[in-house]
Amino acid sequence: MGGPARRDVREFLDTPGQDPRELRLLLGDIRRANRRYGGSRLVLRHLTAITAAIPRRPLTLLDVASGGADVPLRVVEWAAARRIQLRIVAVDVNPDVLEAAGEKTKARDEVRLVRADALALPFPDGTFDIVTCGLTLHHFSLEGGALALREIDRVAREAFVVNDIVRSWAGYAGAWLDTRLFARSRLARHDGPVSVLRAFTVPELRRMIALAGLNGVKIVPHPLFRVALVRRPRGIPS
Repeated sequence: MGGPARRDVREFLDTPGQDPRELRLLLGDIRRANRRYGGSRLVLRHLTAITAAIPRRPLTLLDVASGGADVPLRVVEWAAARRIQLRIVAVDVNPDVLEAAGEKTKARDEVRLVRADALALPFPDGTFDIVTCGLTLHHFSLEGGALALREIDRVAREAFVVNDIVRSWAGYAGAWLDTRLFARSRLARHDGPVSVLRAFTVPELRRMIALAGLNGVKIVPHPLFRVALVRRPRGIPS
């Protein structure tokens, strides 16, 4: 039995003007999902190998479409525990989301917030050692996702880690059940299952990478319907 057809349904996260309290609850549900279902662990797993291959310090990291900045904050904790000097710029296009992220990051000098569009990042080529991006590609069309990947590749001097969910009926059922049992936000009960229906399959992600014209990008499957698109530094086996 095949998976669901991809659907272009707008998410509340993409829609400006949400009630501030509901938006913060939604970002909290995304943070919970990243911790519970491996989004944060996935990024840290790849960063362990990537940072070991880059000797200079401090390292610079860009997190694209950062949302509530929960992943950058987790990366800061991880880096501090390993005594890795790291400076992070987290960008998002939605000013309301950035305001909510600012409440979480104000005590962290390592994280700077910037308003920016993933499709037109306002940084010169190779500005950052590492670029991360999570749960974002499904917000674009195939062509839009390819443009975002080109931008990420352009500003990443050494490596990038882009992760998202994979479209499947099992993933949809899991997202529907999770948001009904655990989500605090009514927005999340809509956006969670819709995110899966908007997501790409692995063959579609391969086409996206080809459309972006990128070489040396590996697709790495992860548990619980996650996948990572990874460009590693030279010296790390593919």
